[in-house]
Amino acid sequence: MSKPIRFHPGAWLLMLLACCVALLPVGAGVTAAPAAQPRTPAFEAATCDFIDLPNLPDNVAIPQQVACGYVTVPEQHSNPSGPTIRLAVAIIPSSAPNPAPDPLVMLQGGPGGSTIDTYLQELVISGEFPFNRDVILFNQRGTRYSEPQLACPEFLELTIENLGRVLPDEEEEQLANEALQTCRSRLVEEGVNLSAFDSVENAADVDAIRAALGYEQINLYGVSYGTTLALHVMRNHPEGLRSVILDAVAPPQINFLVEVPESQDRAFNELFAACAADPACNEAYPDIEETFFALVERLNADPVTLQLTDPETQITYDAVLDGDSLFEALFQMLYPSFLLPFLPEMIYAADAGRYAPISRIMSQIIFDRTLTHGMYFSVVCAEDADFSVSDLDLAGVHPKIAELGEADAESLLEACDLWNVEPLGPPIDAPVDSEIPTLILSGQFDPITPPAFAAAAATTLPQSYEYVFPNTAHGAALSGECPDQIIQDFLANPSVPPEANCITTLTEPDFVTADEVLVLPELLRLANLEGNSGTQLLLFGIGLLVLLSVLLVWPIIWLVQRQRQRETEPPPLLLRFAPWIAALNGMLLVIFPIALVALLISLGVEGSNILLLGIPAGWAPLFILPLICALLTLAMLAGTVQTWIGNFWSIWKRSYYTLLTLAALLCVFLLGVWGMVGAVYF
Repeated sequence: MSKPIRFHPGAWLLMLLACCVALLPVGAGVTAAPAAQPRTPAFEAATCDFIDLPNLPDNVAIPQQVACGYVTVPEQHSNPSGPTIRLAVAIIPSSAPNPAPDPLVMLQGGPGGSTIDTYLQELVISGEFPFNRDVILFNQRGTRYSEPQLACPEFLELTIENLGRVLPDEEEEQLANEALQTCRSRLVEEGVNLSAFDSVENAADVDAIRAALGYEQINLYGVSYGTTLALHVMRNHPEGLRSVILDAVAPPQINFLVEVPESQDRAFNELFAACAADPACNEAYPDIEETFFALVERLNADPVTLQLTDPETQITYDAVLDGDSLFEALFQMLYPSFLLPFLPEMIYAADAGRYAPISRIMSQIIFDRTLTHGMYFSVVCAEDADFSVSDLDLAGVHPKIAELGEADAESLLEACDLWNVEPLGPPIDAPVDSEIPTLILSGQFDPITPPAFAAAAATTLPQSYEYVFPNTAHGAALSGECPDQIIQDFLANPSVPPEANCITTLTEPDFVTADEVLVLPELLRLANLEGNSGTQLLLFGIGLLVLLSVLLVWPIIWLVQRQRQRETEPPPLLLRFAPWIAALNGMLLVIFPIALVALLISLGVEGSNILLLGIPAGWAPLFILPLICALLTLAMLAGTVQTWIGNFWSIWKRSYYTLLTLAALLCVFLLGVWGMVGAVYF
């Protein structure tokens, strides 16, 4: 869940952090769509080939135990004999010896996010599957893999076309609305009933999938918009629910859109206050709030150009970043909990002109293809657009946040006028009353669904247990051992409060300061072979092989000369050691990348996120090696010049040593491009 989309093609922030976090809520509470159907929907098995996980390495396959397929449901459940749609489903069987009979069904946010993309890799491929029951992932109607898919590639095309431009506000709005209208017209021409993609129909789909898979009851997990969808299911289809988990709650009785500026302001204040309360963070980043908003104003007056790489195509684009877009970027980075410790350093790095970490994260956001914008607008415009800009609560909100909040609200309302779906009306805003056991989770740093929203939801859920995590943001599940343990305890026995003492051991984010990290902005790009890094690594490998050939070739040269017993004038001292210098250089250039790769693997196994900035500062001595290699290469270059000027050695021997020197120069040059030569001093 996030604030409404503010189209900003000139500053490259069109897409929200959709797959990892959710976007926008809907209300809960219109009359349930009739569940009666001509027959019980059936699960149609299929291979998992239709799933294209964006971050899955080519050599890693979806595990065979995952069962994939589709469930066909009516486009409108009140018309069971009418058109149908297909919902993509992935079933992850439990590895427990005696799994519980009731599965956990997971609901992603958005609206428009892909549940399968978000959770399949996290739960199975990454080995983070913590449940002793089956897990059901299904992509909600209109989202990726389900049919039809309400994707709007026009938005990404518009973004890419205007990455390098800062457009006037009026032109931005015009281009965005044209893209929206083009998407709408195309979907309608394809026969899509845009008004059929709302939360009431979506909730009926959940119950239909339960029936199709043959479960009497399910446990339901929802995050962000998924919490609102879960509340719809609680109201309209309670008989199929054993328990419900609401994570980052968006209750229908609160018009979240009206609260967006205040929620944003609160989250930024939480971040700034937490840094100020942390002695190390406060010393490293004093006056962080003033620094941040001053940077926003400076970039609005004088934007900078970044390089963004599309992870799918590996194409790198020049992109203009102005102050408003920087604000939007940092706001999106408040969503995932793992980024919180790094945000103060990112702000100060940007203030000093270093944008590499922000650039990398924004590349993941802007080129995300898992969000289906059409589903987003169908839900939001039918259920949440019944407000005016004057309804926004701007009292006490920072002026910049208030300014952007008004602009975002105006953009959304205009977009909903163009999308033109049937509104569901005021009844959808009624709170949900339910006796179903419910676990309610919130993060103290959540930028869009603050803990107060969860408290409001709990007032009409008497069998609920509410917890706030002091070190998390938007979505607590799978963010740490404590929330996962609480979830496990709740699922084991939803009728009693789960064991939650672990929350008392949690503290606010442990902020990472510049003193704790050796900044290496190119490191992750190399590790993930992004952009031209693959070519660079290949060239490094070729240069290294040429340089290492000295270990084989030079002994042969020595033997040949010895057999011929040539009497030659002793060369200068530097040339006497020339082959040893080349050999030592080559060996150090082997040792360094091997040690670096071992470190990266170690950090990866530990799940360390410090790689976003670089490596732990304790490993700084390793980067003395590239500096030594640079000095040895200079010595090789001096020797090469000396041998040609002084006419020492034979022509082919001089030529070979020149080749060795060029290979060393190539390797050291690439290490310099990657910021590894002298990294300990800069």
